Amino acid sequence: MTLVTTRPVIKPLCTRHHSLMALGEFGEQAGVPVQAYKCGEADCTRAYNSSQGYFDLVDGSTMLLQMEQRDCPDCGLPMYLRSRQADGSETWRCAQIGCKSSSQSSAGS
Repeated sequence: MTLVTTRPVIKPLCTRHHSLMALGEFGEQAGVPVQAYKCGEADCTRAYNSSQGYFDLVDGSTMLLQMEQRDCPDCGLPMYLRSRQADGSETWRCAQIGCKSSSQSSAGS
């Protein structure tokens, strides 16, 4: 089991709107508030944290988005969308402290 230690400053983008997400606490799981980055666009439920990856917050509960996850090839944790270019190519990065892994994807891949 990998101990999840997120680096202090990450800047994930929403996978739906490609806008910068803000850190906050939302809902509760097992009595503990969920700390996650959340999209600021109106009515967007998309959120990200380094232990769950991208998920939607719906009525206080989370729904994982398995199809939108990219796992780090080095430590196996969910990566975050760091940037998206005008041509649709993306850069994904691992949030784990000490892991420098990132991946590039072309438009349409």
